[in-house]
Amino acid sequence: MKKLINTKTDQPLVEFQGSRVIFHNKFLEKEMEKIGIPIPHGLRGVYHGKESVRLGDEEFQQAFVEVYYILTMNPATFKWIEL
Repeated sequence: MKKLINTKTDQPLVEFQGSRVIFHNKFLEKEMEKIGIPIPHGLRGVYHGKESVRLGDEEFQQAFVEVYYILTMNPATFKWIEL
């Protein structure tokens, strides 16, 4: 299991339990369902040519960790922990 926590509040944001994704932030969950994670042009080959990866796509967890987290989140505030 992998969990993304806010280090300032110690609250979880999202958890990956096997193939299951559990959001603790409903706004972020809705954003991932409707908009998804925009994939930069140079990485689209990794994600089968997709312009965005949405919640429910088989590549979602990989895109969340490798694209969304790296490009949009401050690692001083948000940290992955393995359980």
